[in-house]
Formats: sequence, C-alpha cells, structure tokens
Amino acid sequence: MKTQKLKGRILMDGIEFRQTLLKQIQDYLEEKITKEEYYNTAEPFYTKYANSYINPEFHEVFLSTMADACLIYIDEPGLTPEIKEELFYKTANEAYKRLNLIE
Repeated sequence: MKTQKLKGRILMDGIEFRQTLLKQIQDYLEEKITKEEYYNTAEPFYTKYANSYINPEFHEVFLSTMADACLIYIDEPGLTPEIKEELFYKTANEAYKRLNLIE
C-alpha cells in the first residue's frame, strides 16, 4: 500500500485508488457486503480520494454507473427490494467489467 500521511491527511496513489474501488465492487458482487454497505464505504472513499487518480474515462464510467446505481437502486423509492437488488447487481457487474478494462 503506497499511502503517506501528511499533516493528518492520508495520501493515496491513483493505482491504489482504482484497485480499492474495484475491490469494493467485487466484494458486493461476491456477496461479502450488501449494496447498502457498498454505498456506505464507496461514497466517502470516492469523495475523499477521487483526485488521486487522474483518469477522466475511469471517473466517467464509475460515476455514470455505480454512483447513479446507488442513487436509483438504494435511495429512490418506487421499485420493490427484489428488483432494486437485481438491477443494482446487474449494473455493478457491468461496471466492474468496464472499469477493469480502463488503465
């Protein structure tokens, strides 16, 4: 892990940032965490460390898939829990595959 501490802040390199986001999605896909747990870890992590990874394509794909999925399938009312889970899983699986292709 290539983190450094600077005046109370932890600095992370971009590769570690990317790997951590992918691991969080993988943990959800492998049913190690729920979609709510995913959201509760991924959102603050992304907010804090997004600037450490300079790759517009990665960020665009992440935000247009996982961030949107969290809003639609976790926060928004309207769909049944089963449908929300199915659609969130499908989105996470597709996002995971796409994000792994981006260096």
